[in-house]
Amino acid sequence: MSDTHSNEPDLRKKEANEPAESQTAAASANPAAPPTVGTTSPLAGVDAQKLLTLLRNPTASQSLQPQTEWIYGAIGAVSGVIGFALWSWLFREAIKSKLGIFDSIGSLMMTGAFGGDSTGKALLLGLFSIALLIGSLTLVGNWLGTRKLDWKEAVANLGGTQLAFGAAWLVTGLLSFISLQLSMLLCAFLLLVNLVLLVGLAENLHEVRRERKFFFIVYSLAAYLLLMYLVSAIFG
Repeated sequence: MSDTHSNEPDLRKKEANEPAESQTAAASANPAAPPTVGTTSPLAGVDAQKLLTLLRNPTASQSLQPQTEWIYGAIGAVSGVIGFALWSWLFREAIKSKLGIFDSIGSLMMTGAFGGDSTGKALLLGLFSIALLIGSLTLVGNWLGTRKLDWKEAVANLGGTQLAFGAAWLVTGLLSFISLQLSMLLCAFLLLVNLVLLVGLAENLHEVRRERKFFFIVYSLAAYLLLMYLVSAIFG
């Protein structure tokens, strides 16, 4: 047998191995990227049981883990804003039903007292109100307190309290069809309790020392009221 024929199997093996070797070299030079995982929405892992706990007890927000469970605080804050806006809308509808929706004088009174789009204004006002209040408490707390909070801690631990208030404002709005005076009284009560709760929780979270508590309350509320005045002047 000639040398040419004897070398043919070796040449074929070499040619067959070359593509495999080139693929192996390319794979080692360009390692495959890890499988791409789709972006998961923060709402995907929300536990209904935790929302129910926050609904029953607003102070349960203190047990949330801010870095991983801040979404519960965001849900609570949005729920509070929507609840307040619904109270405003239901209260207007209750007044219309008592005055008579086809009564021109009653319609003029409603337009003059509440404006043409008071529900939208209430939604905007509620959004700015909770954002500015939490922001003021956090900024002043980081200044006067011994413990500093980041935005996730502020949203989780303070915003999480608002879920229960959102539901309470909805119920208060429905009560306006029974008694306007009772609805107004309960709304004022909820606003007061909400303010006291947020200030107290922020004071504890920031670990404000006893001699600075008075200044913490004064400065944080003063900053909140000033900012709300500016917002009302701009959007009013």
